[in-house]
Amino acid sequence: MSRAPRMAIIGARRARQGLGPFVARDLTRAGCEVAAFCTSNHETAEEAGEQLLAHGVNARGFNSAQELLAETLDLDGVAILSPTACHKEHLTLALEAGLHVLCEKPLLDPDSPASDLALGFHERGLLLVENCQWPAALTALAKEDERFAHGPQESFSMGLAPEGRALVLLQESLSHPISILQECLGPDLDFTDISWDWNLDQSAVNLSCNAHSSERVISVRIELACTDIRPRPAWIEFDHLRAEREVHGEDYSIGFRVEERLIPILDPLSAHLTHFAGLLHATVEGCPPPHPEPLIQRAALFCALFQDAQRTIS
Repeated sequence: MSRAPRMAIIGARRARQGLGPFVARDLTRAGCEVAAFCTSNHETAEEAGEQLLAHGVNARGFNSAQELLAETLDLDGVAILSPTACHKEHLTLALEAGLHVLCEKPLLDPDSPASDLALGFHERGLLLVENCQWPAALTALAKEDERFAHGPQESFSMGLAPEGRALVLLQESLSHPISILQECLGPDLDFTDISWDWNLDQSAVNLSCNAHSSERVISVRIELACTDIRPRPAWIEFDHLRAEREVHGEDYSIGFRVEERLIPILDPLSAHLTHFAGLLHATVEGCPPPHPEPLIQRAALFCALFQDAQRTIS
């Protein structure tokens, strides 16, 4: 194509951990043109426009996704960063408009099967990518420490600090460990022997289970806890070898501390969006998009774990 792919941002404001300005910035750096954005009303659209300008992105604002997509903007794709409850509506609008999509995780709420919608994009030759950044972080870490290159052989653990309580903890977090285990264990991933351990006010939970693939079975432990600590703590552990995420300075440089060594890495969000932009360029030029089976599987595993956890909430 003779021009950069044109993108719009649905849910562009920096609110409730929103990533809109950073996604717009990184898509622009990766060779896309962010031409438009929307929020839910005029006041928030003005605020979002100012936030995007602060990151070097000058885009046209709209008050709703319907208003944005009704306009003739010659778009190639949209980034859907709205609340999860709005994803199904916004994905459906994007599919009807024939647009490629980057969608914030989780793709859909736990009561909405993803397969029909995801296959609808694929059948129309449209790219659909979920914004799961941890596989990019793992790839960068494994390049610097080969002990992380072959995946966990016996056990995998992960700790995250999402906002909220009870099932909100899971909605904010479960896509991350699932995406890492997909990367490490392959496409036939499944979970068994699932147990949940909640604290009294449901501001923390530990998930224990076994992860199965055709290659092996490993034990899994996921620790989620709401905390006031900033930056939010996060870590992964392969076979008792832990990598603690560290975020430093005003530029939010990111690294992993493994034993006594600090391993700097590129911001996983930037790396993931660069990968998406490459796929978008190729798909717009006529290459078939990747099959969405890993995304469908991740959504199904997310729903299964979430629904299992619902039984344990009093």
